[in-house]
Amino acid sequence: MFGSGQNLLNLSFFAVLPVALILWYVYKRDKLPEPPRIVFITLLLGIGVTFPLGILIIALEGFLETLNFGEEASHFFMSFIRAAYLEETMKFFVIIFYCLHLDVFDEPMDALIYGVAASLGFAVIENWEYVLGAESLEAARYVALLRGFTAIPLHALAGVFMGFFLMDAIFQKHNRKFYLFLSLFFPVCLHGLYDLILFSENISDYYIFILLIVFLIRAYFIFRKERNSQTWSNIKKTKVIPKTSDVVFVVTLTFVILFSVNYFFNFVMY
Repeated sequence: MFGSGQNLLNLSFFAVLPVALILWYVYKRDKLPEPPRIVFITLLLGIGVTFPLGILIIALEGFLETLNFGEEASHFFMSFIRAAYLEETMKFFVIIFYCLHLDVFDEPMDALIYGVAASLGFAVIENWEYVLGAESLEAARYVALLRGFTAIPLHALAGVFMGFFLMDAIFQKHNRKFYLFLSLFFPVCLHGLYDLILFSENISDYYIFILLIVFLIRAYFIFRKERNSQTWSNIKKTKVIPKTSDVVFVVTLTFVILFSVNYFFNFVMY
Protein backbone atom coordinates (compact mmCIF):
# COMPACT_ATOMS: atom_id res chain seq x y z
CA MET A 1 0.00 0.00 0.00
CA PHE A 2 2.75 2.44 0.94
CA GLY A 3 5.32 1.29 -1.59
CA SER A 4 8.18 0.23 0.64
CA GLY A 5 9.24 -0.60 4.16
CA GLN A 6 10.96 2.78 4.33
CA ASN A 7 7.67 4.57 3.71
CA LEU A 8 6.04 2.49 6.42
CA LEU A 9 8.84 3.36 8.83
CA ASN A 10 8.58 7.05 7.99
CA LEU A 11 4.82 7.08 8.52
CA SER A 12 5.20 5.30 11.85
CA PHE A 13 7.74 7.92 12.87
CA PHE A 14 5.43 10.81 11.99
CA ALA A 15 2.53 9.09 13.76
CA VAL A 16 4.53 8.97 17.00
CA LEU A 17 6.42 12.28 16.64
CA PRO A 18 3.66 14.66 17.86
CA VAL A 19 3.12 12.46 20.91
CA ALA A 20 6.82 12.56 21.77
CA LEU A 21 7.03 16.34 21.28
CA ILE A 22 4.01 17.09 23.46
CA LEU A 23 5.18 14.73 26.21
CA TRP A 24 8.67 16.27 26.14
CA TYR A 25 7.21 19.79 26.38
CA VAL A 26 4.94 18.87 29.29
CA TYR A 27 7.73 17.00 31.09
CA LYS A 28 10.01 20.06 30.87
CA ARG A 29 7.36 22.21 32.59
CA ASP A 30 8.06 20.32 35.82
CA LYS A 31 10.69 22.01 38.00
CA LEU A 32 10.94 18.84 40.07
CA PRO A 33 10.80 16.26 37.29
CA GLU A 34 9.41 12.79 37.74
CA PRO A 35 11.62 9.73 37.10
CA PRO A 36 11.66 9.21 33.31
CA ARG A 37 11.25 5.46 33.82
CA ILE A 38 7.96 5.96 35.69
CA VAL A 39 6.65 8.41 33.11
CA PHE A 40 7.52 5.92 30.38
CA ILE A 41 5.77 3.09 32.23
CA THR A 42 2.67 5.31 32.48
CA LEU A 43 2.88 5.90 28.75
CA LEU A 44 3.11 2.13 28.16
CA LEU A 45 0.10 1.52 30.39
CA GLY A 46 -1.80 4.08 28.33
CA ILE A 47 -0.88 2.01 25.30
CA GLY A 48 -1.83 -1.22 27.07
CA VAL A 49 -5.39 -0.17 27.92
CA THR A 50 -6.22 0.06 24.21
CA PHE A 51 -6.50 -3.75 24.07
CA PRO A 52 -9.27 -4.28 26.66
CA LEU A 53 -10.86 -1.12 25.28
CA GLY A 54 -11.22 -2.79 21.89
CA ILE A 55 -13.26 -5.58 23.48
CA LEU A 56 -15.53 -3.09 25.22
CA ILE A 57 -16.10 -1.17 22.00
CA ILE A 58 -17.16 -4.33 20.16
CA ALA A 59 -19.63 -5.08 22.95
CA LEU A 60 -21.03 -1.54 22.88
CA GLU A 61 -21.44 -1.58 19.10
CA GLY A 62 -23.65 -4.66 19.45
CA PHE A 63 -25.59 -2.89 22.20
CA LEU A 64 -26.01 0.16 19.98
CA GLU A 65 -27.58 -1.88 17.19
CA THR A 66 -30.30 -3.18 19.53
CA LEU A 67 -31.36 0.31 20.64
CA ASN A 68 -32.22 1.74 17.23
CA PHE A 69 -31.13 5.29 18.07
CA GLY A 70 -32.10 8.27 15.97
CA GLU A 71 -29.34 9.99 14.01
CA GLU A 72 -28.53 12.73 16.51
CA ALA A 73 -28.76 10.34 19.45
CA SER A 74 -26.49 7.93 17.62
CA HIS A 75 -23.96 10.73 17.09
CA PHE A 76 -24.08 11.52 20.79
CA PHE A 77 -23.71 7.86 21.76
CA MET A 78 -20.74 7.34 19.44
CA SER A 79 -19.04 10.56 20.54
CA PHE A 80 -19.62 10.70 24.27
CA ILE A 81 -20.07 7.05 25.28
CA ARG A 82 -18.43 4.73 22.75
CA ALA A 83 -15.41 6.98 22.26
CA ALA A 84 -14.95 9.57 25.01
CA TYR A 85 -16.34 7.72 28.03
CA LEU A 86 -14.61 4.42 27.37
CA GLU A 87 -11.28 5.96 26.41
CA GLU A 88 -11.09 8.47 29.24
CA THR A 89 -12.21 5.90 31.80
CA MET A 90 -9.36 3.56 30.83
CA LYS A 91 -6.85 6.41 31.17
CA PHE A 92 -8.48 7.33 34.50
CA PHE A 93 -7.88 3.79 35.76
CA VAL A 94 -4.18 4.00 34.87
CA ILE A 95 -3.76 7.10 37.01
CA ILE A 96 -5.97 5.94 39.89
CA PHE A 97 -4.70 2.38 40.22
CA TYR A 98 -1.04 2.89 39.27
CA CYS A 99 0.20 6.46 39.38
CA LEU A 100 -1.46 7.53 42.62
CA HIS A 101 0.19 4.66 44.48
CA LEU A 102 3.69 5.82 43.52
CA ASP A 103 5.81 7.42 46.23
CA VAL A 104 7.08 9.93 43.67
CA PHE A 105 3.52 11.17 43.12
CA ASP A 106 3.81 13.77 45.86
CA GLU A 107 2.74 17.16 44.48
CA PRO A 108 -0.05 18.65 42.33
CA MET A 109 2.13 19.02 39.21
CA ASP A 110 2.55 15.24 39.16
CA ALA A 111 -1.17 14.83 38.43
CA LEU A 112 -0.70 16.87 35.26
CA ILE A 113 2.41 14.99 34.14
CA TYR A 114 0.97 11.53 34.63
CA GLY A 115 -2.42 12.53 33.25
CA VAL A 116 -0.81 13.64 30.01
CA ALA A 117 1.50 10.60 29.86
CA ALA A 118 -1.40 8.14 30.20
CA SER A 119 -3.44 10.01 27.62
CA LEU A 120 -0.62 10.20 25.10
CA GLY A 121 0.06 6.49 25.52
CA PHE A 122 -3.43 5.82 24.24
CA ALA A 123 -2.92 8.43 21.50
CA VAL A 124 0.17 6.59 20.19
CA ILE A 125 -1.81 3.50 19.21
CA GLU A 126 -4.83 5.41 17.94
CA ASN A 127 -2.73 7.70 15.79
CA TRP A 128 -0.67 4.82 14.44
CA GLU A 129 -3.83 2.96 13.47
CA TYR A 130 -5.35 5.94 11.67
CA VAL A 131 -2.18 6.81 9.80
CA LEU A 132 -1.33 3.28 8.69
CA GLY A 133 -4.99 2.61 7.92
CA ALA A 134 -5.10 5.31 5.25
CA GLU A 135 -5.79 4.23 1.67
CA SER A 136 -2.66 5.73 0.13
CA LEU A 137 0.70 7.24 1.02
CA GLU A 138 -0.58 10.76 0.33
CA ALA A 139 -3.65 10.19 2.48
CA ALA A 140 -1.51 8.78 5.30
CA ARG A 141 0.70 11.86 5.25
CA TYR A 142 -2.36 14.10 5.37
CA VAL A 143 -3.85 12.14 8.28
CA ALA A 144 -0.56 12.28 10.21
CA LEU A 145 -0.33 16.06 9.72
CA LEU A 146 -3.97 16.75 10.55
CA ARG A 147 -4.08 14.58 13.66
CA GLY A 148 -0.80 16.06 14.85
CA PHE A 149 -2.62 19.39 15.22
CA THR A 150 -6.02 18.09 16.35
CA ALA A 151 -6.50 14.62 17.85
CA ILE A 152 -3.13 14.39 19.61
CA PRO A 153 -3.47 17.78 21.37
CA LEU A 154 -7.04 16.79 22.27
CA HIS A 155 -5.83 13.67 24.08
CA ALA A 156 -3.15 15.68 25.85
CA LEU A 157 -5.71 18.28 26.93
CA ALA A 158 -7.99 15.57 28.29
CA GLY A 159 -5.05 14.36 30.38
CA VAL A 160 -4.30 17.88 31.60
CA PHE A 161 -7.82 18.47 32.85
CA MET A 162 -8.06 15.00 34.32
CA GLY A 163 -4.94 15.79 36.33
CA PHE A 164 -6.11 19.32 37.11
CA PHE A 165 -9.24 18.16 38.92
CA LEU A 166 -7.56 15.08 40.35
CA MET A 167 -4.95 17.18 42.14
CA ASP A 168 -7.74 18.77 44.17
CA ALA A 169 -9.32 15.38 44.79
CA ILE A 170 -6.17 14.00 46.41
CA PHE A 171 -4.36 17.03 47.88
CA GLN A 172 -7.22 19.26 49.10
CA LYS A 173 -9.24 18.71 52.25
CA HIS A 174 -12.68 19.60 50.96
CA ASN A 175 -15.01 18.41 48.17
CA ARG A 176 -12.72 15.52 47.25
CA LYS A 177 -15.48 13.36 45.80
CA PHE A 178 -16.76 16.23 43.69
CA TYR A 179 -13.32 16.87 42.21
CA LEU A 180 -12.83 13.14 41.67
CA PHE A 181 -16.05 13.16 39.66
CA LEU A 182 -14.90 16.18 37.63
CA SER A 183 -11.54 14.53 36.93
CA LEU A 184 -13.39 11.99 34.79
CA PHE A 185 -16.54 13.83 33.73
CA PHE A 186 -14.84 16.96 32.39
CA PRO A 187 -12.33 15.16 30.12
CA VAL A 188 -15.15 12.94 28.85
CA CYS A 189 -17.22 16.02 27.96
CA LEU A 190 -14.27 17.73 26.28
CA HIS A 191 -13.39 14.61 24.29
CA GLY A 192 -17.04 13.92 23.46
CA LEU A 193 -17.64 17.45 22.22
CA TYR A 194 -14.62 17.16 19.94
CA ASP A 195 -15.89 13.89 18.49
CA LEU A 196 -19.45 15.20 18.17
CA ILE A 197 -18.21 18.04 15.98
CA LEU A 198 -16.43 15.48 13.80
CA PHE A 199 -19.49 13.21 13.52
CA SER A 200 -22.05 15.94 12.90
CA GLU A 201 -22.64 17.13 9.35
CA ASN A 202 -24.33 20.30 10.64
CA ILE A 203 -21.35 21.68 12.57
CA SER A 204 -18.32 23.14 10.85
CA ASP A 205 -15.01 21.40 11.55
CA TYR A 206 -13.51 24.83 12.19
CA TYR A 207 -15.10 24.69 15.63
CA ILE A 208 -12.60 21.96 16.48
CA PHE A 209 -9.75 24.44 16.21
CA ILE A 210 -11.67 26.99 18.28
CA LEU A 211 -12.27 24.34 20.94
CA LEU A 212 -8.62 23.30 21.00
CA ILE A 213 -7.28 26.87 21.09
CA VAL A 214 -9.52 27.86 24.01
CA PHE A 215 -8.53 24.87 26.13
CA LEU A 216 -4.86 24.99 25.12
CA ILE A 217 -4.73 28.54 26.45
CA ARG A 218 -6.37 27.41 29.69
CA ALA A 219 -3.94 24.48 29.96
CA TYR A 220 -0.99 26.84 29.51
CA PHE A 221 -2.09 28.93 32.49
CA ILE A 222 -2.70 25.80 34.58
CA PHE A 223 0.87 24.65 33.98
CA ARG A 224 2.28 28.13 34.59
CA LYS A 225 0.46 28.44 37.90
CA GLU A 226 1.58 25.03 39.14
CA ARG A 227 5.15 25.56 37.92
CA ASN A 228 5.38 28.91 39.72
CA SER A 229 4.19 27.33 42.96
CA GLN A 230 6.74 24.50 42.84
CA THR A 231 9.44 24.63 45.53
CA TRP A 232 11.02 21.91 47.62
CA SER A 233 9.46 23.40 50.75
CA ASN A 234 6.00 23.73 49.21
CA ILE A 235 5.47 20.14 48.08
CA LYS A 236 2.25 18.68 49.46
CA LYS A 237 3.43 15.26 50.53
CA THR A 238 0.16 14.21 52.08
CA LYS A 239 -2.18 12.73 49.51
CA VAL A 240 -5.44 10.91 49.95
CA ILE A 241 -5.94 8.04 47.52
CA PRO A 242 -9.63 7.71 46.60
CA LYS A 243 -11.48 4.65 47.84
CA THR A 244 -12.31 2.04 45.23
CA SER A 245 -15.98 2.51 46.06
CA ASP A 246 -15.70 6.22 45.24
CA VAL A 247 -13.98 5.44 41.94
CA VAL A 248 -16.73 2.96 41.01
CA PHE A 249 -19.35 5.55 41.95
CA VAL A 250 -17.74 8.22 39.77
CA VAL A 251 -17.41 5.90 36.78
CA THR A 252 -21.02 4.74 37.17
CA LEU A 253 -22.42 8.24 37.71
CA THR A 254 -20.65 9.55 34.62
CA PHE A 255 -22.13 6.75 32.51
CA VAL A 256 -25.64 7.29 33.93
CA ILE A 257 -25.51 11.02 33.15
CA LEU A 258 -24.30 10.45 29.60
CA PHE A 259 -26.77 7.68 28.91
CA SER A 260 -29.61 9.81 30.31
CA VAL A 261 -28.72 12.65 27.95
CA ASN A 262 -28.55 10.16 25.10
CA TYR A 263 -32.00 8.84 26.09
CA PHE A 264 -33.33 12.41 26.02
CA PHE A 265 -32.05 12.93 22.48
CA ASN A 266 -33.51 9.67 21.27
CA PHE A 267 -36.90 9.37 22.94
CA VAL A 268 -37.84 12.96 23.77
CA MET A 269 -36.53 15.04 20.89
CA TYR A 270 -37.16 12.37 18.26
